[in-house]
Amino acid sequence: MIGKNGAGKKPVSAAEALVILEKRKEAGELGYEQQMAYDHITKFSGIGLESAKKARKELEALGVNEATAIKISDVMPIDLAQLKHILVREKKNFEEEDVRKMMEVVDSHRGK
Repeated sequence: MIGKNGAGKKPVSAAEALVILEKRKEAGELGYEQQMAYDHITKFSGIGLESAKKARKELEALGVNEATAIKISDVMPIDLAQLKHILVREKKNFEEEDVRKMMEVVDSHRGK
């Protein structure tokens, strides 16, 4: 994968990446980078594919862009301070009520 052109890139959640890597693993041996990514995701992923997709849609409905929604579902922040650190990349201010709603979304999908 080193040196590949980045055209056509789109962000995917850790849960989606795990599904992709599992399919590639079934087809044959994973490359070094793929194996390292697979090991990391299986060790640290805290949310399943369906739950990640639902969380992303719910977060996008609250005004978060796709990449940030994916980052939130991957990190699964445990408090408002962590969530606000992730939201900095949005370059816009969210109302405190909206941030609390986002935290409720995260909490509702935690461990699923």
